[in-house]
Amino acid sequence: MDAELRADGLGPSFGVLIVEGPDDKRVFARHVRDAAQILPAGGRTLLISAHQKANLDQRQKIVFVTDCDYEVRRGALRGAPDLVITSLTDMESDLLDLGLVESIVVDLVPRALESRAACLRIASKLRLGAEAISLPLGRIRMAAKPLGVPLDLADVKLARYWDSKNSVMNYGKLVSAMHTKVAEVIGFDDWRKLVDRAPEDRGMCHGKDLVRALSFLLKSEYRVESATPDLIVRMMRANLNEKHLDAWDVVRRVRAWQQRHHRQVFG
Repeated sequence: MDAELRADGLGPSFGVLIVEGPDDKRVFARHVRDAAQILPAGGRTLLISAHQKANLDQRQKIVFVTDCDYEVRRGALRGAPDLVITSLTDMESDLLDLGLVESIVVDLVPRALESRAACLRIASKLRLGAEAISLPLGRIRMAAKPLGVPLDLADVKLARYWDSKNSVMNYGKLVSAMHTKVAEVIGFDDWRKLVDRAPEDRGMCHGKDLVRALSFLLKSEYRVESATPDLIVRMMRANLNEKHLDAWDVVRRVRAWQQRHHRQVFG
């Protein structure tokens, strides 16, 4: 109802974008005609519920954007013309996939200013390293989801598992350590099988893990102590430009909705 009232108040040429939370609104706020067009739902559960309850008239005024969060892989979530799901696991992983690591590197790593080639090399190394760190964490996240046990992976000490010489995570050690979080509901052998069955592609990387991994690598390998996860996310949002928007499948699908219903969200 709030979104419909906003759409009606803004006028027939405006659409309203419902996102999961305030951080998602910050991603898009600079790129819509009016920030009032973006409404945080207060979480994905509420967003999906609102989408399911929306009638045909409301769906012509409102478009929803939500994180995938492995739900598409699990068969628990499907998109629709007015329900746009991130291409990768979540908003942050989508943003990093657009090449925004390069802009972060230019601002934070002095060596990146030597040449364009140097910048690209550093950005590529950071991204590959962040994916190597995040992939096993993502597989663990997916394995734990059906167990109903919330995993707080923010307290995982990445340095304990990261082999900087070979740029790999100690997968076995990590899986064993994370079993302590789910040991009350599953034995170790079954836990290991669950994690092993999870997909191994880079699309499993969770945005929060990727950003935290970038922060860790910038500090440990490039001595950029100011590179907190919060700063990295803020820089990604600030550096998101029209070129990135044009390349982002989420925005392309929202624009397709715009054309269908003659209501503008993005330009």
